[in-house]
Amino acid sequence: MKIYEYEGKTLEEAKEKAFAELNASEDELFIRETEEAKGFLKAKKIKLEIITKDDVIKFSKEYIIEIAKAMKATVNIEAKKREHFIQINMFSDNSSILIGRGGKTLEPIQTMIKSSIFNTTGFRTNVVVDVEDYKEKQLQRIEYLARKSANEVKATGNETKLDAMNSYERRIVHEEVSKVEGITTVSEGEEPNRYIIIKCEK
Repeated sequence: MKIYEYEGKTLEEAKEKAFAELNASEDELFIRETEEAKGFLKAKKIKLEIITKDDVIKFSKEYIIEIAKAMKATVNIEAKKREHFIQINMFSDNSSILIGRGGKTLEPIQTMIKSSIFNTTGFRTNVVVDVEDYKEKQLQRIEYLARKSANEVKATGNETKLDAMNSYERRIVHEEVSKVEGITTVSEGEEPNRYIIIKCEK
């Protein structure tokens, strides 16, 4: 993956050079900025190191295809460039093996891709990997569960304990329940069995 370098007296000047040469907008790039120390009789310079989202997508697709081959699965890949991240969705004849129980295979795939990009370029990139919108469906399910449970607690006054969830899922529950007046949440237990209790505020 190529790292492009540009310099300018100001950040704006360096970016203008980069955008013109790469024929890309800022939303299509990952940019790392450094400032060269000002020396004797030398003006300060702004240095940019850039990788393109197109290159990250190509790298990620090749990585995923190799992983899928090792898992004896064929895969088609759709990728979209978002403002602050890249969204990759996989479609396979064996989606369940790519997702794993409760997403426990999918998450390491995402982590491995991001780690490999960092090891190759030094860039920390936000690449979100999904299989047939599994994460989106899970998000909707958790949001619904949180709202339903919070409203039941509000109606009955009895607290309820949810099943163990990972930190991302717990954060979704906390956010959804916070929208219900008079209801609060607490996390208890130890990882990986940490869970949420939904109850009335005192």
